[in-house]
Amino acid sequence: MAAVRQLALVMLCGCGDLQGFSGPVPPVVSFHVEVTGDLAAFRPPTDAGPANLHVALVWGRQWLVEPLCILPPENADAAALIAAGCRDPLGFVPARVAANVAVEPNVPTQLDLFTLPAADVMVGDLTARVAYGSLVVYDDLDHSGKLELARPNRPDRGPPMQGDISTTVNDRVYGASFITMTMADQRVAFREGAFSAVAAFYPRAGCGDPPPGFSVLAAGGFSFAEALKATQENRLPMEDPATCVQQAPADASFTIPLQSPSPPAMRELACTERATDASVRYREPDPAEDPPDFTNRVMACVHSPSFGTPSDVVELIVSGRSDDSCIGLTHYVLKGCSESPTCGSPDWDHSLAPPTWWPCP
Repeated sequence: MAAVRQLALVMLCGCGDLQGFSGPVPPVVSFHVEVTGDLAAFRPPTDAGPANLHVALVWGRQWLVEPLCILPPENADAAALIAAGCRDPLGFVPARVAANVAVEPNVPTQLDLFTLPAADVMVGDLTARVAYGSLVVYDDLDHSGKLELARPNRPDRGPPMQGDISTTVNDRVYGASFITMTMADQRVAFREGAFSAVAAFYPRAGCGDPPPGFSVLAAGGFSFAEALKATQENRLPMEDPATCVQQAPADASFTIPLQSPSPPAMRELACTERATDASVRYREPDPAEDPPDFTNRVMACVHSPSFGTPSDVVELIVSGRSDDSCIGLTHYVLKGCSESPTCGSPDWDHSLAPPTWWPCP
């Protein structure tokens, strides 16, 4: 398989003309897709002009949610903050858009993929790794011909870094084949080498291992309660084996119903995450600077979330705005470092003289 992958990458890299070949380059794999339903029933009246409906193949990211979002809320403010700023911990998290095709509702089409998944979306090591993808239906509002991913918007974040991605989603998502593990899903898989279930990458416990190369997999999903129980018992959440399906791409067909773009689960299908390991970047509430703009944001003063001994560090945690494209949280501490509120040599310490706007005890 490694040799096949290497040959395919050489043929597709576009570094020069290949001798002895002519005509269009064939796709490495194709998928049959049909989007069903009436788009007019869900499309906001503010989206003027004809719809520009597309389907994108989006490879998923391995992602761990930060502790605040899965621990019991400390108080009512924390509960409201979690509701406003935490994405579904079992939801599909986009990493990279690999292919796009224009579609018409209720008309079958073919989505062609011309590249193998890159190493950054393959989970595992060189001997056993896998990539999973969701087919995402979207209205290409900016007419770019592709789905652009965005990231959460933070208050007072300063000028964008070179290569930084937008905080604004340009397109509107209307459905996907894989939304969250708590729902039935249908996904694209690409396996290289052996398969390691212990990687727990969008797991399908109770289903068979994906075959080598490309395949189309389906499963019935599992509840959040089952996910919590499985974590406590040090195992993967189980799915009903009767719902497990495994097909070659040529034998499979994706049917994706149109649905409302309003729920956060829909909007987050165009939102990626910068931190994938549950780590948090902390911010300094500098009294010498203007206060952050907290307009239209949910805030809570909580002890630093911990799975172990309760912390005595109080954080100010702030959600994104209600009209932001992507959900996110921002953490402030009076004393600490960007990597930790309990670092040995703090980069800042305003614990004796907090800024006048600081709302926490």
